[in-house]
Amino acid sequence: MIKIKGVFAALLLAKLLLGAATAVVAQSFNGDRDGHKMVDVVAKSDIPPAPVLSPEQAVKSFLLQPGFTIDVVANEPQVFSPVAIAFDAKGGIWVAEMTTYMPDVRGTGEMQAKGSIALLEDTDGDGKVDRRQVLLDNLLLPRTVSVVHGGIFYADHNSLYFAEVLRQDGNIRLGVHDKVDPSYAQSGSVEHKANGMLYNMDGWYYNAKSDQRYKTLSLQAEVPAGAEEIYRNRYWKLVRAATDYRGQWGITHDDYGRLYHNGNSSPIHGEYLLPGSLLRNPGFWPDMPAHSIGDNRVYPARMTPGVNRGYMDGVLISDGDNKGKLVNFTAASASVVYRGSNLPARFYGAGLTPEPAANLISARQIIEGHGELNGENLFDQQELLASTDERFRPVALANAPDGSVYIVDMYHGILQHKDFLTSYLAEQIKDRKLDENNNTMGRIYRLRWQERTLAPIANLLELSDKDLVPLLTHKNAWHRDTARRLLVQTQAVNTASDIRKLLMKSDPSDMAQAYAQTSLLWTLYGLNAVDLATVKRFIEAPSPQVAMTAAAVGEALPAKDHKAYKNLLLTLAKTGYPQALQAAISVAAVDGGHKVSRYVLDQYRQLPYVREAVISGLGAESKAFLASIDGQYPDQEIMDILAGLGKKRQDASNRENLTASGQAFYDAGKALYHGRAACAGCHGAHGKGVPGLGPTFWGSQWLANKEKLAKVLLHGLRGPIWVGQEYWNTAAVMPGFATREDMSDGDLAAIAVYIRNSWGNSVSPDSVFTAEDIANTRSATASRNTPYTEREL
Repeated sequence: MIKIKGVFAALLLAKLLLGAATAVVAQSFNGDRDGHKMVDVVAKSDIPPAPVLSPEQAVKSFLLQPGFTIDVVANEPQVFSPVAIAFDAKGGIWVAEMTTYMPDVRGTGEMQAKGSIALLEDTDGDGKVDRRQVLLDNLLLPRTVSVVHGGIFYADHNSLYFAEVLRQDGNIRLGVHDKVDPSYAQSGSVEHKANGMLYNMDGWYYNAKSDQRYKTLSLQAEVPAGAEEIYRNRYWKLVRAATDYRGQWGITHDDYGRLYHNGNSSPIHGEYLLPGSLLRNPGFWPDMPAHSIGDNRVYPARMTPGVNRGYMDGVLISDGDNKGKLVNFTAASASVVYRGSNLPARFYGAGLTPEPAANLISARQIIEGHGELNGENLFDQQELLASTDERFRPVALANAPDGSVYIVDMYHGILQHKDFLTSYLAEQIKDRKLDENNNTMGRIYRLRWQERTLAPIANLLELSDKDLVPLLTHKNAWHRDTARRLLVQTQAVNTASDIRKLLMKSDPSDMAQAYAQTSLLWTLYGLNAVDLATVKRFIEAPSPQVAMTAAAVGEALPAKDHKAYKNLLLTLAKTGYPQALQAAISVAAVDGGHKVSRYVLDQYRQLPYVREAVISGLGAESKAFLASIDGQYPDQEIMDILAGLGKKRQDASNRENLTASGQAFYDAGKALYHGRAACAGCHGAHGKGVPGLGPTFWGSQWLANKEKLAKVLLHGLRGPIWVGQEYWNTAAVMPGFATREDMSDGDLAAIAVYIRNSWGNSVSPDSVFTAEDIANTRSATASRNTPYTEREL
């Protein structure tokens, strides 16, 4: 055998394995699909124009529910193409400006580094920004900004950075400027990259489109188990750890620290348990389900034919008074759980979701169910806010320092990225001149209740640690969250006794104070100042969420208190479900908590999450638990999980069992899955699926049949479908790769090999896909021009 070495060999092998790109008919735009009849549902002459409106004109375009009003907080030239905001401790608005995003239908110049991070301030107190200071410019598509002690975090198209903010005489300047995580947003297209950096109740920063979380610790602190230190400066060190993969654009939380996110075709989703609850056992990693809050319907104020697949049946209303209006969400963006003090009580805790493709903001009541979160629209077949201005693009919402809701309006004619844009949408854009005047405008609005005064915006930077403590119980969440962040990130341990006194004075039976009690409990946790007496008092609270929070923060109790803590957890478990769930999870923090685990299983095992919570809470003590029950428990599902602990991850990849050529395909497919093909955007980095987007690959029967899988890769798949015992009914449609000129038959074969040999899937070495397999299916299905359905396959 002749051995060829070096780079030439690698290139030759790749070419032989992947094959030349199959010739396809050139398409005008990446989103086009052969055979799709891109006909207009509405005659262009019937569609209202979309001129650029001044801020004053734009305000008049809003249709609001009675009682609401809207103010302009900032507009050009104070802000340009904003995509994310964060409030600092003075109430200043840090804004990420993506000023090169899709200036035209081809995205000309988009990859030029011309974005900015700016600070917007209202210096005269009239409620409108009058000062703009740019801290960072010449950035490539900045997408995230978040405040941290000493400065800000921000992310560009690829990486996460820390920028030190130095203040003097009312001005700011840049100090230390470091890249802290070069891999933060490496994979995916512009629409499918990590974003968020939400500072949560537990002190971790969580992200959408990501399975990574970050936390600042004092320089002397011990790195938590499962985390790694990735950066340090003179203020703190930063650690990173794995978490559940979640969401697409935007992330928010409620008063108890539960996370909410969305998919583009579905609005807000909520997690019933605290983040990381099911990840305590190193050999066990179930998905953290995210429950849909309400349905997917939208009710625009104007015709909305300018959506990417507006020509397809069912996307737009085809007749009647609402002809041409979008039926369901297609571009859900950064939601917020409203936690402010300005709107009436009935709106507190509601989920608000912007839909920039339909120029509206939707409102849903979040309802606590039995083992799930669900919800319903607050307004029957109406929205909280809808605009007749097609350029109104609300991409993010935020709870504001004054108790209102701030709306981030990119004010951009083009919303869909070029990686997915269709000729149909390009024509719609051109027809209404939505490709003009982009990247030079932007607005931030305040949505408030007209008859209520706004909360004063305090400068928390000027307050002492002691003066911050009362703000931990403020009615407006911004004050609570900001005070907690300042105290925890500066490790103001001198305030622990004052916080404890304030907490112990409150009445655990006062359900109206639940938000304040959880805020105080999490602050003690962040200061490493949790004590047994406090945990005992509030673990008995009638509010399930307060009791569960007390159990969660009790995990930080010192070893001398563990015996008493285990007894408290058992008492908590006896108060009912869902408290028993938290007891089963929190027992992971101590040794020998099998009595708690066994009780929860015996009493509640048929209820949602119980088996998962118990197995997670066993941590590394699974063998000891088996021994405590004589190696058998009268529930086969539990025994199967215990028997499989540690094996799934070990067997997740079948690469080592493939031939040399199969391994080369596998490696190429992995790179494509996470990169150019952007499969991870909808199916998750670890193949677990993303609610509202794409189904899981774990245990998927769709991978077994080569011909069916080739058909799906080429032409796509439309739900609903069953994957094993799971029912996936997502509004998103997988479009297929048949007409992608940048995806060869060899590329698709490589993706098939990767997903068929990852995440617990395995095929025999002689069953590896080849470029010829894809080519044969391509030829046999040449007339196909629409995605398959489950029934067809």
